[in-house]
Amino acid sequence: MKGAWAIAKKELRSYFLAPLAYVVITAFLLLNGFFFYAILAVLSQPGASSTSPMSLLFGGTVFFWIFLIVTVPVITMRLGAEELKSGTVETLLTAPVTDLEVVLGKFLGALFLYVAAWLPTGLYVWAVSLYSEVDPGPVLGGYLGTVLVGLLFLSVGIFTTFVSKNQVVAAILAFALLLLLLLLSLISYIITDPFWKEVFSYMDLYAAMQGFSRGMVDSRPVLYCLSGAAFFLALAYQALQARRWR
Repeated sequence: MKGAWAIAKKELRSYFLAPLAYVVITAFLLLNGFFFYAILAVLSQPGASSTSPMSLLFGGTVFFWIFLIVTVPVITMRLGAEELKSGTVETLLTAPVTDLEVVLGKFLGALFLYVAAWLPTGLYVWAVSLYSEVDPGPVLGGYLGTVLVGLLFLSVGIFTTFVSKNQVVAAILAFALLLLLLLLSLISYIITDPFWKEVFSYMDLYAAMQGFSRGMVDSRPVLYCLSGAAFFLALAYQALQARRWR
């Protein structure tokens, strides 16, 4: 898989040679930092809930999900759409790399940027540890869940960027699909049939992140995120294969 690593490094360089990476990371940290400050301010009020700020930071509020469904399409929108529009995808397809390596390379490049955006939030953990004891279990679980959800969401973005030549359209498609995934997470709270309730509970990303942020790792959401990521990457691979035979 040397080709995939080479493409991942190329994409990572392109992110940081252009303003996109800095804009995404800066905006993400500013908004997330303000939100975390608001969490601490609310929890420090007399009579406030004893909820851990980490559990709210990692999926405990709607803002976490808004950050993801907006940030991920911005990260992935140019990865395939730009090359489809400029025609450089034809050069890529004739290079000594397989279509699978192209898809995985671009996916890894996006994943590295996604993780880079989250790494500085470790300062929030450090800030909280100055004033109270921090249980490492929920922190590590929260980051694990964030990466797993990121794998799923980024794979959706990779798929949409290979089906549209327009970056904005690719971003809108990714946003719509991610919103649909979040809506699927709500179905288990609405339906009453025990069988379907159990089926849709496997797709409940909200409950999954609540578990992760408490330090509880359930194999079901892990499998759901990994299999979902594999599914959308397979769709991206098929979309790229279709381009090759046109």
